Amino acid sequence: MASGNRVAAALSLAAMSAAWVGSVHATDTAGSDQISRLAGRWAGPASMVPSSGPNRDFKCVVVYLAEGDGTHLKQKLRCKSADYKLEAATVLQISGSEVTGRWEDPVNSIGGDVKGIVTAGGFDVHLGGRFFQAKLEVNGTGCEQQVKLTPVRADYIKELSANLKKC
Repeated sequence: MASGNRVAAALSLAAMSAAWVGSVHATDTAGSDQISRLAGRWAGPASMVPSSGPNRDFKCVVVYLAEGDGTHLKQKLRCKSADYKLEAATVLQISGSEVTGRWEDPVNSIGGDVKGIVTAGGFDVHLGGRFFQAKLEVNGTGCEQQVKLTPVRADYIKELSANLKKC
């Protein structure tokens, strides 16, 4: 995979990891219980639609750790395919219907901010950074989440989608 495609894929999966964090929060109803229900290991497939060439499939694992009074959440994402590996970390703060935070890709030393709102079935957020911006739409129920990431610029990636399960 070309260097530009590698960075774009890493950015997209890092951003998607932030989406997974918010979707479960949005489906629950009470304070710190929302965060504590995320704790643990979630896994599932992801598929990237590049601007050119064939789709790329990944297997992903996400681990969540709730902190403090239930309004802070740390997340680590690892995804891999037969010839590719990605890692990302996210730290989020949730206040009412507002989601804010930071994401980073430690492999490529890049990162950015997360800003958005909680919705009835998940949330809508904007992911920002010096080299990457995208819209995330997340919907889910207790055991499963569907995530769709659409970069503002489709130079390398048109879309990234995933299904993540805990139960």
